[in-house]
Amino acid sequence: MSKRAILTYIIIPTLLISGLIIVLLNNPQESTTELVLESQHIDFGTLPEWEGPVTRSVTPRNIGKNILRIQRIHTGCSYAKITGPEQIRPGEAAAFHITITPEILPADQTSATAIIFTNSPKTPSVSLTIVAAAKRFATLSPDVCDFGNILPETTHQKQLKLSVNAPLNTSAIRLLPSNHPKLTWEITPNPDTDNFFITIQLGPLKKRGQFAALLTVAFPNERTLTLSVYGFIQKD
Repeated sequence: MSKRAILTYIIIPTLLISGLIIVLLNNPQESTTELVLESQHIDFGTLPEWEGPVTRSVTPRNIGKNILRIQRIHTGCSYAKITGPEQIRPGEAAAFHITITPEILPADQTSATAIIFTNSPKTPSVSLTIVAAAKRFATLSPDVCDFGNILPETTHQKQLKLSVNAPLNTSAIRLLPSNHPKLTWEITPNPDTDNFFITIQLGPLKKRGQFAALLTVAFPNERTLTLSVYGFIQKD
């Protein structure tokens, strides 16, 4: 065989095949996994805290060709818990269950961003926004009673509103006695509503300086609301 034939039919093809093998070894194909959520935003709306935890779900899908593994889930808040599968097979869907405990949820609408970490090079982390607000079983308005600056040996009154949202026996609501003899309060119903007026009386006080105390409203569901009372007795 001539040198040209050896070069054409043996050496050159061998070099090309060797080069292709080197390229493939140095550039291995990444495993194809990818996590896709049907929605990256879930709104729970307003949740009555007396009804207990609420669970809703979102659907994740692995659109890759290999098994997708869920490494961990960071909820981003204390009031939500997320559970779901540890792995998702290629082309299949699963479910992440989000449970919110309204009792520890802020009253105003709030949002948290949960992060789902996977073994996918394409989607190593996927975010999920959780929006919710809590409706308290009862509220005081205002939630602090501040008498401000008052003169000694004088008596002052403040009126607050107690709103009851949960289905309670409102006739069993009690105002616990104050631990200060010069701080008294009484409750009267607001006609045709489940609300009440609470009248707080402070004084007369002799001791100058800052006054602070706590008052407690007890409900028949064994829950309570605490009211802070402040005032400053100034000099004559």
